[in-house]
Amino acid sequence: MIALYQYFGYELPIKERFDLIKSAGFDAVGLWCDDWFGWTGHREYPDIARTAGLHVVDGHAPFARDYDFVNALWYDNLDGETTYETYLRTINECSEDGIANLIVHLNVNYGEFIAPPPNELGALRIKRLVEAAEKRNVTIALENIDDHSFLAYVFERINSPNLGFCYDVGHRHCEEPNVDLLALYGDKLVALHLHDNDGSGDQHRLPFEGNIDWQEQMPKIAAAGYNGPITLESTNGAPGSFVQGDRNAIEEWLHKAYSAAKRLDGMR
Repeated sequence: MIALYQYFGYELPIKERFDLIKSAGFDAVGLWCDDWFGWTGHREYPDIARTAGLHVVDGHAPFARDYDFVNALWYDNLDGETTYETYLRTINECSEDGIANLIVHLNVNYGEFIAPPPNELGALRIKRLVEAAEKRNVTIALENIDDHSFLAYVFERINSPNLGFCYDVGHRHCEEPNVDLLALYGDKLVALHLHDNDGSGDQHRLPFEGNIDWQEQMPKIAAAGYNGPITLESTNGAPGSFVQGDRNAIEEWLHKAYSAAKRLDGMR
């Protein structure tokens, strides 16, 4: 199965977005489980995607708010409880909407937001989230960002079939290139985020537009036993930005994205 995240940079109505993804050849999409980028009505996205003929491979939990949202999970304060409750609600929404995997960030170091060291309070909150996911038949997939010690801290303390690993190849390449995350967590691999960069930052380019060694990465992914969707998390511009584009430009980018994804699929 070949998938693309719903956000890929161009400004489009959500139904047209899904129709174009399907027309380009993709089988599936990953969804944002949040009213983000000014979008509203994220609970409607799964049905709209399925009506377009697309499977939903996973949902991405919220990670942006006016406060230090993700890192607050580790704080003993009201923000920490709000983040926990937001994740709990998102697990319930995924279950109701038929989304099997929920991608979750454990930390982020960006601008004024600096993650504290992992601690027992945060681990306890995550344990409770995993217990809720077990009851709702949802798998939480922890994504590598910029410090895999958070993954290690959680995986050492929580063992559950409903807690897995989302391998973000782009993040690993620009943030922790010398850490073999598949050797550490490949046995827990349940989801992929595939995108490229030149090693200097998290650019979310299409595969083969940066300098990631895909000839090395894809066989290692297969060797970990992963045979799930090939999921691109690429954009046509700076991550988080929208650009205008005519239909021809959008279709051209999507077909290029699909060709890159099929090439990756053939390499594993």
